[in-house]
Amino acid sequence: MVAIEINGLTKEYRSGFWKTHIKRALNSLDLQVQSGEVFGLLGPNGAGKTTTLKILFHLVFPTSGTAQVLGEELNDRTMHQRVGYLPENPYFYDHLTPDELLRYTGRLFGLGGAELGQRVNQLLEQVGVAESRHVPLRRFSKGMVQRVGIAQALINDPEVI
Repeated sequence: MVAIEINGLTKEYRSGFWKTHIKRALNSLDLQVQSGEVFGLLGPNGAGKTTTLKILFHLVFPTSGTAQVLGEELNDRTMHQRVGYLPENPYFYDHLTPDELLRYTGRLFGLGGAELGQRVNQLLEQVGVAESRHVPLRRFSKGMVQRVGIAQALINDPEVI
């Protein structure tokens, strides 16, 4: 099964006072990522990596071309429940603890009760922050915040990360 399929994806931004200058951030990208495949999107600054991810998460819209994730259109909300994401520099409410953050995120995905509690416990153990589960994130190092971010990206047991 194809996890991500991109065909002719292009994104242009208009800039300037009259919006007459066109900056092409992505130029006719074709890409397929198979289910179970580990894939890295590499390239120099300005190559369109972030723009591609923003399009896949339906945060910006392509100028032309198409993309599907898990065989679904990008505007399909159910598809977004099957995906996990961790940005390069995650920002979380730093007054929350890892336990609170994961429970909050889990509820956004419709998890609750014992299932959510078990998932939170499992993920905090897996990423090595279980002993700090009740410590506010503001007291965490950058590396520990990244670990909590990984747990957050996995809370919904996503098919695509």
